[in-house]
Amino acid sequence: MADVDTLTRVFRDYLASMPPQLNYILPEDLAIAVREEEDKFFILDNRTPEAYAAGHIPGAVNIWMKDLLAPNNLARLPRDKKIVVCCWVGHTASQLLPILSTLGFDAIGLKYGMGTAKQSSESKLGWAEQNLPVETNKA
Repeated sequence: MADVDTLTRVFRDYLASMPPQLNYILPEDLAIAVREEEDKFFILDNRTPEAYAAGHIPGAVNIWMKDLLAPNNLARLPRDKKIVVCCWVGHTASQLLPILSTLGFDAIGLKYGMGTAKQSSESKLGWAEQNLPVETNKA
């Protein structure tokens, strides 16, 4: 395993190079980009095979996030295209972005994912949207 100093440097570089959009693309922007230059993108759906089968972006390739680092799955990822990682609502995709970037892939996440929670009982609304307590820092 890499030492802590090496990992700290790698992830410090990752955070320092993060663009203003935080390595995400909005669904409507992806739709336009794919329509204009489809061959520049590889859409990786990291949800379960069952969720993928129930509905996915046309042309997306399904690799369940827990299987991503298997050598045969890594070999499926292109190094000459932007990889757009798609999941339920963006959370699991965001966990894969630093891993893919560290491995040398050009990867971004689909913000809000497919817009479907993993469990039907899960909320897709954030803390503030559920009117939960919020503090502000007063000067």
